[in-house]
Amino acid sequence: MTKSVLQKILKVFLTLQWAKELPRQGFIALGFKRNEADSVAAHSWATAMLAYLFATELKRKGAKVDVDRVVKMALFHDMAETIVGDVHTHVKKMAGGAFREIERVGLLELVKDLPSKAEIIELMDDYEKRESIEARIVKTCDNLDALAQAKSVPAAKIKYFKGVYNLTKFDWHRDAVEMIIKDEVEPYAEWEKSNDKH
Repeated sequence: MTKSVLQKILKVFLTLQWAKELPRQGFIALGFKRNEADSVAAHSWATAMLAYLFATELKRKGAKVDVDRVVKMALFHDMAETIVGDVHTHVKKMAGGAFREIERVGLLELVKDLPSKAEIIELMDDYEKRESIEARIVKTCDNLDALAQAKSVPAAKIKYFKGVYNLTKFDWHRDAVEMIIKDEVEPYAEWEKSNDKH
């Protein structure tokens, strides 16, 4: 790797550090305190982890899914927000799609010098269209991560999370939302039980 390429990659990497401190505005707009809203970086990480697990299982069951593509798309899906900020979904709707172009310009600016820019741009174009199975998996995980975060705050209104099935078209998405809302699944805590025995 040349010093020039190394410098270009590190420039983007250092810019992405800002996402660690960038709160997700949808939660702030709903009245969450700053410590109740996760960061864009935390959200992207959790979305990518869940997307990998779902994509791997779907592929194992015979679906034609590119798991690597899913993970990359999940990691990059909010990358532009590092520059343009995280704008509440309802504000984006009020703007009639204007923020989509703003986010695209932000993404293009951020990745313009990267050797992998064409792949990142193509992945984000695919994600925005929601036509591929990979994009729909990532959108599902984006939704489920936000739901899990919202569910952790007692006063949260969670009806929004039921309204995105039309974008994903997965029956298991609906099932997952219901399981989280109804507390049918809890975080892993078996280690606590094993510690009680000692």
